[in-house]
Amino acid sequence: MRSYTTKLTVAALAAATALSLAACGPDNSDPAGTGGATGAAPAQTGAATGGAAGGSTAAPSGAATGGAATGGAGSGGTATGGAATGGAGTAGTSGTSGGGAGGGAGGGKLPQAGTSVKFGQPASIDFADKTSNAAAKLQWTVTGIQPGSIKDFQDAKANTAGLDGRALFYVSWTMTNLSDTKLTFSDPAAKLKVYDASGNIGMGADPVGSTPVAKCNTPSWAGATKGVAFKGCSIVSFQAGVTPVMVGFGDASDITKVQAAWTK
Repeated sequence: MRSYTTKLTVAALAAATALSLAACGPDNSDPAGTGGATGAAPAQTGAATGGAAGGSTAAPSGAATGGAATGGAGSGGTATGGAATGGAGTAGTSGTSGGGAGGGAGGGKLPQAGTSVKFGQPASIDFADKTSNAAAKLQWTVTGIQPGSIKDFQDAKANTAGLDGRALFYVSWTMTNLSDTKLTFSDPAAKLKVYDASGNIGMGADPVGSTPVAKCNTPSWAGATKGVAFKGCSIVSFQAGVTPVMVGFGDASDITKVQAAWTK
């Protein structure tokens, strides 16, 4: 009898313990519960709020506002900072345009000329030099083109760097200053361009800072006063085997054109 009573007592205690444990559920204020399910819920709520707000752009902060919708492709991405503005749309076109203009001079044809004359015939030229603030009306005559020689450079002890294997030519000309402008600090001959049959421009080869080449040089521009027939000579180089066919005086506003052109 006593044993039976003990068993009932143990069963009653177990039932009471079970009820007590059941009371410690999700609503319990146990510290472990605070860091558990209840603590995880705000994180889910925050993520959902940030994502939804970002899609509608309603939230002032969070991942949505600074994410793809605002700081991504819509504003700072491809549409604005990419191809449309800083990419091929602007820089590409500009680059192609510059390349096209440069290629026009060597694109298989000679440039357009405002005036076309033969060697030995004069042409009227408008010259402007922004560096020296000079503007003048000139009468220019290309008198001829003669083959040059690297030996002429060596005799003058002039620099021959970059001229190995290239063909040299001497372009002689006469210029008359028709205005009162002093050309002492200008170099109108720098506007001369020498072309081969394909429109390629020869490289200037006049020695700088050394003894002039005796067979082709230009005296001081201080002597190019009004009404004086001022004679000079410019040196250009081409690839070996190339022959120049035209001399032009550059156009101030369009590099694909020349004010005047001289041919044989």
